[in-house]
Amino acid sequence: MRIIVTGSCGLVGFNTCRYLSGKGHDIFAIDNLERSDLLGHEVSPARKYYNETELSKLGIHNIRWDISDERTWDRIKEADAIIHLAGQCGVPTSIANPKRDFEINTVGTFLGLECARRTGAKFILASTNKVYPIHEGWHLEDKRWRWTYDSWHKYGIPITFSSAGIKSRTPYGASKYAADILVQEYGKTYGLQTACFRMSCIYGENQMGFAEQGWAAHFVIATLKDQPIQIFGDGYQVRDMLWVEDLIKAYESFINKDTGPAVYNIGGGPDFTLSLNECLDIIEKVTGKRSQVTYHDWRPADQRVYTSDILPTQLDLDWRPTIAPLEGLERLVKWATPILDIF
Repeated sequence: MRIIVTGSCGLVGFNTCRYLSGKGHDIFAIDNLERSDLLGHEVSPARKYYNETELSKLGIHNIRWDISDERTWDRIKEADAIIHLAGQCGVPTSIANPKRDFEINTVGTFLGLECARRTGAKFILASTNKVYPIHEGWHLEDKRWRWTYDSWHKYGIPITFSSAGIKSRTPYGASKYAADILVQEYGKTYGLQTACFRMSCIYGENQMGFAEQGWAAHFVIATLKDQPIQIFGDGYQVRDMLWVEDLIKAYESFINKDTGPAVYNIGGGPDFTLSLNECLDIIEKVTGKRSQVTYHDWRPADQRVYTSDILPTQLDLDWRPTIAPLEGLERLVKWATPILDIF
């Protein structure tokens, strides 16, 4: 199967290319390596090009095309599936530069869908939990924020959560929500096999984490390098954690199915959750080190808790998460330790 993977040098993109090429698929990798610049970070060449270099070792050549440029998609003449992972991923960046955020997240997705319509490819969008405009509905309990609504606490937030009314998503959430809706409509209108995976906290090897995005890897790297960590809020905020290969197995399941348009929440679910402080506790247990942590005011649109209702995803895709946060963080530490000099 010929599979186009955009954002191929990011955490999910790199691991998707590695996993699916290992299954014998023909991978066409696209990433313009814009992420660190968009997020406002000057990084070493070794860090910027690390995943691209690792792809080349697997025999996969990354092409530095821009997915918001129509010419990129016009060059693609055939595809069986498009896994669209490229995106502007930072909320602060979307506030500072909403135009570029919209070009990448919304226009880029539209152009990819047109390519899927032309080639007949299945289309997967890496959507986000930020499509849900949630700014309340939680309370603090035993050093953890939890959903006040018992059903959400037990199962996580469902995809049926209403987004009606005027509610803030931030420009990032809005651009991704527009892309999400486009993917659904292309599936319904043109009969494409499309899926939106609304992702929670995805983490894993080959994650070049920053404070704004990829916080679990950022915590690991900062701890190993004895660097301070800033947390916005009290550190009791909770997320469901999903190991990256578990996510990719869900993608694989969808690609192998003959199904119509679908929307999935995807994360570790209520059983695989951590607060930020608990994440630091595990990293200390694994490494024997703890960074100096400072706490700052909450930022606009910060969520105290987010957990995904993954039961429909499990049933539809015959899938479940397998790597618990302790094991995942141990693997992340093991991966990062020998390459600390690139960070």
